[in-house]
Amino acid sequence: MAVFAVLMLLMFFGSVLSTDESIAVPCSINDIDCLGKSLEKFLEKTHKGIPAWNIVAIDPLVIPSFDVVFDNEGLIFKYKNLTVTGLRNQQLTGFKMDTNAKAVVLTTKADLDIVTDIDVIFSKSSKTLSGHYKSHASVLGTATYKYDLKTDEKGVTHFQVGPETITCKVVDAPRVELNPEFQQTLSNDADAKAFSQEKKHELREKAFCKITEKAYTYVVHNIREAAKAIPSTAFFTNIE
Repeated sequence: MAVFAVLMLLMFFGSVLSTDESIAVPCSINDIDCLGKSLEKFLEKTHKGIPAWNIVAIDPLVIPSFDVVFDNEGLIFKYKNLTVTGLRNQQLTGFKMDTNAKAVVLTTKADLDIVTDIDVIFSKSSKTLSGHYKSHASVLGTATYKYDLKTDEKGVTHFQVGPETITCKVVDAPRVELNPEFQQTLSNDADAKAFSQEKKHELREKAFCKITEKAYTYVVHNIREAAKAIPSTAFFTNIE
């Protein structure tokens, strides 16, 4: 049993070290092509999660519940069992790193699919309409965060990633599919019919972006946790 335990520990640490070595491509902060390849590799290696590093699975990403509130319209979209796919295939479209301010602005493009149960709550009439919802859209997600560099007790320097701010822009209008019963319910409901088609498109776009912003927080979480686990030189070649 003791030999078996030792072998299991060696296998575990060996897998962590191999992940460490290949989780990203070290790049100059100004080499956008290299950075794009590094992001691609990072997402490939981490999208299923790495529990030993507290890196969570992001594709598919399952969010048990999430609310989007539209105060001006008196609406709440309450999502349940929300599943997002497509984060694995993000493409880098912009990267700025200010080494003086120690600030990063990271923008990626993603084609995201959302599948969820939804309660549409009309606040004024206290009415809830429920159904199943699918949506697809291309989005640009931008994460802005500060960082610091910390040297651990072994003399290894790591990035320390601060709190993030996420913004989203929908590239094209979300394609939405509702289950037939839900579609029929909305078509016959007086409160739902009071919204113009233009307003409905606006609400769908805003809701998709809110979900995207929530999803991107998990992406930044994984960057933050990876930065704790591996040296700063695994990400960048010209950071001091």
